[in-house]
Amino acid sequence: MKYKLKLNYTEGELKELKELVKAYDSPIHAIGKLLMPETHGIGSLQAKYMTMEHTKEFDFMADINNVVMGTVIFPDKLYIIHDTNTNCVIYHDYTNNKLDWGPLTFYNPVKNTKEDWLAINPAYESMLERY
Repeated sequence: MKYKLKLNYTEGELKELKELVKAYDSPIHAIGKLLMPETHGIGSLQAKYMTMEHTKEFDFMADINNVVMGTVIFPDKLYIIHDTNTNCVIYHDYTNNKLDWGPLTFYNPVKNTKEDWLAINPAYESMLERY
């Protein structure tokens, strides 16, 4: 069974989580390393742990366990479609219940995975922008 991450992580923290899989074969060893002050390479995770509320510690430990044991589902990278020539994005028109183009300054762009956007229209590839 696979599990989603319980806490929100920055890009740097996600990168460090992915490195834990390569470096440790036991969640206890990974957690122990996070608690050592001279830890290198996982400083963002260590800082996150040291500053988090005690009510979130269990979720953090569960995330570490799932990462090291290979049972985690990392979040998908989300993209928007942004035409830089016109500064327009694809947004959801709720009135007509459809996707439409509109100026980035006025509309919230629809966020989707790269695969989902390319399934809609392969021509969007040149306009994909990481969100």
